Amino acid sequence: MTTTSIPPRTPPVDRTWSGWRTVLVVLGALLALFGVTLFAVGGVGLWAQNQRDGDGYFTAGPERVSTSTYALSAPGLDIGGVGPDAFYTDDFLGKARIGIESTTPGTPVFIGIGPAADVAAYLKGVSHDEVADFDVDPFHMTTTARPGDKPAALPANQSFWVASATGTGPQTLDWTARSGDWSVVIMNADGSPKVDAELSVGGTLPAVEGITIGALIGAVLLLLIGSAVVISTITTRRTT
Repeated sequence: MTTTSIPPRTPPVDRTWSGWRTVLVVLGALLALFGVTLFAVGGVGLWAQNQRDGDGYFTAGPERVSTSTYALSAPGLDIGGVGPDAFYTDDFLGKARIGIESTTPGTPVFIGIGPAADVAAYLKGVSHDEVADFDVDPFHMTTTARPGDKPAALPANQSFWVASATGTGPQTLDWTARSGDWSVVIMNADGSPKVDAELSVGGTLPAVEGITIGALIGAVLLLLIGSAVVISTITTRRTT
């Protein structure tokens, strides 16, 4: 009598692992990675919140600014606009504060913010320097010289400024940012050349708090979802 051996039954191979399960694991891992990234963003935001001064402003400076001409201007501050010259939005910038003090004893300084078109008309034909680019840390400013003569009228006598400050000693300009194309001008109040001053700038940046909270909430959600996808995919077995 011949006995036929029956080979042991080989369990079915789960061939779906290399397909959709792999995709789910990768997706879950990516979600978790994005969550970690958002945690980092939220952490930076929390650190930034502690850098505000007593009045709630993020402040840079003071730094020394000077020019041998009659004025130093930062033209084309496009708040809430579009294109490469756009500078955030009015909701992002919030309230702006500029502190300035002349380093020339007895010489009053002037600083003003006004519509870019009006400022350009006032400085037309006036020898001044325009800020082309600047970095905050470390502070570095690149300017472009505009040839001309002395101003025909004192800056404080102009009616187009939306915010300004003038005088000897420390001066503070406060302005609630709003949409538009603006320019900032620094001059000697008496219209003389050789402007030399210590400058600090700050803003309340109300959007920072919202970005921080949103980043932390998003981080928690992505980590939970990503971890759940990975764990459930790995632990789930094919039942057929």
